[in-house]
Amino acid sequence: MDKELIEKYKNELMRIYRSAHGAPAKPAAAQTPVQKAPDTFSGQQGVYDPGQPYEHVDSTDENGRLTLMVSALNGLYPVPEAKITVFTGDYEQMDVKDTGITDQSGKSKTFELYAPSKSLSMQSGATELPYALYNVLVEADGFASNLHLNIPVFKGVTSMQRSNLMPTASLGGGEGPIVYNELSKYPL
Repeated sequence: MDKELIEKYKNELMRIYRSAHGAPAKPAAAQTPVQKAPDTFSGQQGVYDPGQPYEHVDSTDENGRLTLMVSALNGLYPVPEAKITVFTGDYEQMDVKDTGITDQSGKSKTFELYAPSKSLSMQSGATELPYALYNVLVEADGFASNLHLNIPVFKGVTSMQRSNLMPTASLGGGEGPIVYNELSKYPL
């Protein structure tokens, strides 16, 4: 590729990044070379810092966390303003734990959810699972709903769940929900 085109693209991305984070955008002629992003998590929701894993583990945390990324066409397009409902129990008789709306990038807020102690994974023959299971309903205008069942949530860990919505037109007008069972049992 043309080096000039690559440099122009990098400068444009940096301008967008600066404007999104409150830094004044520099005129195109005064752009400086791209600087390396900080190697620490900024704590600002929705900001990805290279070199840092998304999963956050904190042994003192009393809860588990769950974040959803909602998209369409196999992850090609984010779906903003999708309604997320996190619940336990049956679909017909939901025990709603929390709700939220996705942002412009299709990302939900981080849901704080109860999860049992990690020490259960160290006990042979434990009757309780070392994680909690939650269900998630994802709804958006123009798309069939997705129902994700049995999403495991671990104490002190932020889990990421992807949800790919199908346009109702591609389903002949059906509104769903399309059901996905996320449970995979592993012997501990």
